[in-house]
Amino acid sequence: MLENPLFIVAVAVGLYMAVNIGANDVANAMGTSVGARSLSLRKAIILAAIFSFFGALLLGSYVTETISKGVIDSTYFVDKPSFFIYGMIAVLLGSSIWITIATYLKLPVSTTHSVVGALIGFGLIGPGSGGINWRVVINIVLSWVFSPIIGALASYFLFILIKKRILDVPRPLKSLKKEGPLLLGIVLFILSTAFIGGCFKRLSNNFTLFYPIGISLGVAIVGGVGAYFSLKRYSLNEENAYEKVENFSKILQILSASYVAFALGTNDVANAVGPIAAIISVLKTQEVYSQVCVPLWILALGGAGLVIGISVWGYRVMETIGKKITEIMPTRGFVAEFSAATVVLICSRLGMPISTTHASVGAVIGIGMARGVGALNLRVIRNIIFSWLFTLPIAAGLTMGVYRILIAIL
Repeated sequence: MLENPLFIVAVAVGLYMAVNIGANDVANAMGTSVGARSLSLRKAIILAAIFSFFGALLLGSYVTETISKGVIDSTYFVDKPSFFIYGMIAVLLGSSIWITIATYLKLPVSTTHSVVGALIGFGLIGPGSGGINWRVVINIVLSWVFSPIIGALASYFLFILIKKRILDVPRPLKSLKKEGPLLLGIVLFILSTAFIGGCFKRLSNNFTLFYPIGISLGVAIVGGVGAYFSLKRYSLNEENAYEKVENFSKILQILSASYVAFALGTNDVANAVGPIAAIISVLKTQEVYSQVCVPLWILALGGAGLVIGISVWGYRVMETIGKKITEIMPTRGFVAEFSAATVVLICSRLGMPISTTHASVGAVIGIGMARGVGALNLRVIRNIIFSWLFTLPIAAGLTMGVYRILIAIL
């Protein structure tokens, strides 16, 4: 296997894809934390690297569809396994090249949508339009609309609520002491339920929400009690009250950002490791299966790629998310990240197509809308939306070109 050139190429291209996912997708999880100065760029990169790596390694997809998202009918390749291998390599390269371009331009794009666009390109040039599941494609395209809108609405209303309950009252520090423990408890409960529920679902055959909810409830109570005693130390002097509120929000923001990075490592690493596992399976068996197992070393490779991407190029997209759309303070950053994380979690549980990147950008826009349209950088938002619209056709075109070259050479 190690002597097979296609094996080397598949691993190298998959690693390149993982690096791009880290640089663009995972990096935007920490963008608002950097923009709000809750974390330095260096600390944000370290945290994102740690959480995304362990998300990929511990809860990455152990079983993945060989054709991501069911876009292409895999039965077409039953008698043509070599074409499937070339196609998967082309999909990885085509989508990766587009994400590299987007990252260079500091544009946050959905790596999943890039892969889907690449798969459509491969489908058109391989099986043809009849071999593409257009219903799946339409559902994914609809997530372009739903993800940013739901993210924006969630952050808008949550920020309005926090303003009404804490920021815009005569004594914000007194309100923080009252509302802060409850707010932290809610954050810990939701994030713990998502994390522990994911662990139970992957590691236990008899999955039930009873244990994750029970454990998360305990975590929330402990966190809330800790916050109560921590805030109790603050004097009732309202001097520098807003600064103290923002300092408390930094804790909430870091928690939310770390969870988003973990979730992205868990979910999006499949865009890189799935095709690698599929290619290796075909090389071993000379057959194309609808699902394949992903070895642990491939998950570790994907996690390492995420870390490299975040460390080397992650700052570019962080800058756009955290600084260029609207001014971010810790409270606003927390609202944006928590809203995006909650929306993605709920929509995923309901089976709705959702993009974490689009939800995150929408949540930041929602924060700006709560402060008035004048608080938004409309030029940056326009460029981001254009990059979303161009993702599918550009990734498809690049993949078709790469596939032609591979067929000509091989």
